[in-house]
Amino acid sequence: MIRLAGYDYRGLGRVLRARLEEDGRGWRACAAEIGVSAADLSRICNGQPVSAPKVIAVCDWLRVSFRAFYEPPGRHDESETFHVKSTETGAACHGA
Repeated sequence: MIRLAGYDYRGLGRVLRARLEEDGRGWRACAAEIGVSAADLSRICNGQPVSAPKVIAVCDWLRVSFRAFYEPPGRHDESETFHVKSTETGAACHGA
C-alpha cells in the first residue's frame, strides 16, 4: 500500500508547547511575535493542521526547518497495520 505525503503536526505541537512553556511570556505575546494568532498556536499544540505559512512562521520562530516534520510518501510499512475484530459482526477488520 502506498502512503501519501503527510505532516507531523503532533510532533510540531510537542516542540512548540515545550518552547512556549519555556518562554513564559504567554501564548498571545509569542503569537504576536511569530505572526500568527493564539488560536493557531493552540491548534498546533493540539496536533491540528494549520496553513503552510503559519507552519513556516512557527518553525522559523522555533529555529527548526519546517521540513523536520514532513512525512514523505512511500510504501506502507506492514508493521503499522492494525488488526481488530468488529464488535458488531465479529469479523476481522484490517486497517492502516
